[in-house]
Amino acid sequence: MEIFLLLISVAAVTIIGWNCLYLLSFKGERLYPVEGICVSYGLGAGLVTLEMFCFYFFNIKYTIQGILMPWLLLILANLILYIRRDKKSFTSDRVEAKGGNRALGYFLIFCLAAEVAFTFFRAMVKPIEAYDAIAIYGIKSKIFYLAGSIPQDYFSSLARAFPHPDYPLNIPLFETYIYIFLGNLNDQLVKIIFPVYYAAILGVFYYAVRRFAGRTYALIFTFIMASVSQFSSYAANAYLDLPLTYYYFTSAVLLFSWFRDTRRTSYLVISAFMTALAGWTKNEGLMYCLINFIVVAVFLALNFKKVKKREILLAGLFVLTVIIMLFPFFLVRSAAHLVNTDVESGGAGPAYIIRQFYKLGPILYEFQKEFFGPKKWNILWPMIALTLIFRFRRAFRGIQKYASLSIAMAVLGYVTVYMVSRLDTSFFVAKTWSRFLIHFMPLAVYWLAMMLKEDIEL
Repeated sequence: MEIFLLLISVAAVTIIGWNCLYLLSFKGERLYPVEGICVSYGLGAGLVTLEMFCFYFFNIKYTIQGILMPWLLLILANLILYIRRDKKSFTSDRVEAKGGNRALGYFLIFCLAAEVAFTFFRAMVKPIEAYDAIAIYGIKSKIFYLAGSIPQDYFSSLARAFPHPDYPLNIPLFETYIYIFLGNLNDQLVKIIFPVYYAAILGVFYYAVRRFAGRTYALIFTFIMASVSQFSSYAANAYLDLPLTYYYFTSAVLLFSWFRDTRRTSYLVISAFMTALAGWTKNEGLMYCLINFIVVAVFLALNFKKVKKREILLAGLFVLTVIIMLFPFFLVRSAAHLVNTDVESGGAGPAYIIRQFYKLGPILYEFQKEFFGPKKWNILWPMIALTLIFRFRRAFRGIQKYASLSIAMAVLGYVTVYMVSRLDTSFFVAKTWSRFLIHFMPLAVYWLAMMLKEDIEL
């Protein structure tokens, strides 16, 4: 019965996300059906947890009925839209490029299925036991479940009793949601959240590559990503890095889809939601919100002769949507004076950062240890470096240039954090860089697939 309720809980957020996608696809922009499901899971989960957070302002207790009932209005609205749209679904099996080696394709599908199945097994075979997963995230979800809501004194008092009280609450509230469905604190079944995010990233990635390449080509790069040990391991330890990766990567590829055809407005709107949910998942997500803002600004600047007033207004709507979605939590966090103790530096400015340049030595040393770490990353990063060296000009053409910019800004952002942090540099980098790399790794593999497309025909 618990497993049945677990599956229902996951299906419920996916259905909610599916209906949100349908409502947002007001001009008929289409996703692949499986891609739509992968996007729906993360979108539905994020919007449900935002709803649960909003209950805090009205002191509403959590119940299954209370959480799900408001979404029935959305489903009703979609039924009306469905009828008015002549019963056309927002999904489609529209294919940009066909072909490929069928035998190799089937083999890769088998390998991917085995990798995903093993990842689910590793995740579900034992309960949450990683330190951060318990002390930072898991304890919060248990507080919310036992209290039946976010306690009114949580931000002013309770949060300070645990590490990183300033962290966003997307995943802790998602865990609470699962506990409510199960009716108990099952630390084993609640881990379903993380391998599903893993599978969803693979689905979004495959179809993102599928838009410009054949099936076999897309399967090869999907398997390259899926088989990276560090990536799949974080689908089993209940840390927040994989959900953040999902939201950022999905937001980026949808943004790039809008760049390819600015008439497809829904891609930009859905990307805005995913960008905001990255910030709602982890503090590092705020950096990725800023990165997406800058990438949009660069796109408009590089295409200023073609850009119309409509595109500028849509870009403003993109930024405004992200700010509105994140504003309630950060308003509450600011009012409670909750700050990040790892990077607070007492007002660091350019002069302060320049004085920290001596930290670049230990930072780069730890970077190269991960770069040449086949145990965790296979040969992924050397492969990317060699591609950049031998195909340098190609990195600044087409959509690749926006992916290149995004990755460069992510690395620069983390370097800046390391430089202003008051923690010991070597310790901080050694403990976190292997996790931070996960955040933009799918985008890096996607970049690699775009870069090599002209050289590999499958």
